[in-house]
Amino acid sequence: MSSGLVRWRPQSLTGKEVAQVHSILGVAMQRLADALLQPIALLAAVVWLLDGSFGDVAVITVVASASLALGSIVMPYVLGLVEDVRLVILGASTVRAAAAALIGILGWRVTSLEQSDFVALLIVSVLFYQIGSAVNVVTNPRSTIISLEQPTTARSRQVAGAVAGIIGGLVAWRTLGNDTLTFPRSAGWLLALAGIASISAIWFQITAPVRRGAFRHKPSLVSREEVQALLQTGTMCRFLGFRLLFGFADLADPFLVIYGIVQMGLGLRYVGAIILILTLAQVAGGVIWTVFRQAEGTRRSLQIAAMLRLAGITIAAGVPLIANSGAYDQRFGSPAIGSWAFVTAFILLGLGQSTYLRNEQAYARRIAEEESLHPASIMLVNFSHIITSMAAFLGAWIIDISSLESAIVVAAMISFLALLSSGLLVGRRTPRRRVLSPGLRGPRRPSRVRKRRRFRRRKPQWQGEHT
Repeated sequence: MSSGLVRWRPQSLTGKEVAQVHSILGVAMQRLADALLQPIALLAAVVWLLDGSFGDVAVITVVASASLALGSIVMPYVLGLVEDVRLVILGASTVRAAAAALIGILGWRVTSLEQSDFVALLIVSVLFYQIGSAVNVVTNPRSTIISLEQPTTARSRQVAGAVAGIIGGLVAWRTLGNDTLTFPRSAGWLLALAGIASISAIWFQITAPVRRGAFRHKPSLVSREEVQALLQTGTMCRFLGFRLLFGFADLADPFLVIYGIVQMGLGLRYVGAIILILTLAQVAGGVIWTVFRQAEGTRRSLQIAAMLRLAGITIAAGVPLIANSGAYDQRFGSPAIGSWAFVTAFILLGLGQSTYLRNEQAYARRIAEEESLHPASIMLVNFSHIITSMAAFLGAWIIDISSLESAIVVAAMISFLALLSSGLLVGRRTPRRRVLSPGLRGPRRPSRVRKRRRFRRRKPQWQGEHT
């Protein structure tokens, strides 16, 4: 006899649903790792506080910022020589996982290692981690599982990544601000967490199901003729000139945290606040620049980014001078206000930096006009990014021959030149209204003809009334 109860059985997930879940979790873990491994905040402060030189800070900054653009340029040509793409993916994932594990081990064993050995191993591990990440992102079809036909899941990835990044920033702020954890133990726990999150992201990415045919896809190659055709246009040359100035204005970014520590005596809690501020600026920039680009265009977005860059570097350079003055002591008496004012400068710097993916590539594609030249335009943008990522070496050289203040002043001057050069960018092309000459206009009808036409329109209504 049946009891009348319906037994519920959970349905197994399909391959598509498993891919979506793995993609969302992989993005979330990667954003958590990216929020902690900030090259101009945590990594720069750790290297400096462990008796690293300005050259070491520049090396770790260049390694962290240039690898993705370099991988985007080199990997399509490398894949053209390989029959099976899965071998490249497996090698890149293995290198990336090993480097992430080394970062986690270094964070765990930070107190038992010599400071010079720790700095050298950290630079090497970040180098291989970024190289593996660049190759993995360019070649791995699992990194782009969610197609444009699934906007809901794409938004879920963005939301999960934003939430995970904010959580990482909050963890960094609270960990570095914990008085019971002294440096370098507090920074070591953050590096260990970043390594664990990165390994988790790699695991979710590798184990996600993907169609076999996706492994056979290879990126398209850019010919020399296409690049030359773009370089012969004035709009592209002006944009590349602006991009070089805007990028070289970052020469003092990895040294701003050191400048605050030296000039204002910033504590570790403010370094954690800078990590949180940068993360919030990157998350907010993804939304702000998308909406602003649709409303005002990419040209205006790049100009606003140049203004934010100049304002941020000016505030970062001026606040320590004001905080060390006698008028500040008489007015406030506490260094906390000046320290928080210095931290707010990174909001502007973070918003200016986040315009790279949202506006620069879109602007390059727009001025290329022909769709066949779009890959070449993206390649030129990535190549300019590789050149400008070496700006940290220029900043370290200026510090060695002069001082840290001189490097910040040079960065402010280049930011001003970048703002001026943004006026040479081309805006949207709005269609002009055609104005006909009097000879091309048709003859003007007399008023009685217009009245007759109106009378004829109303005639059926009047006929109905009379009947």
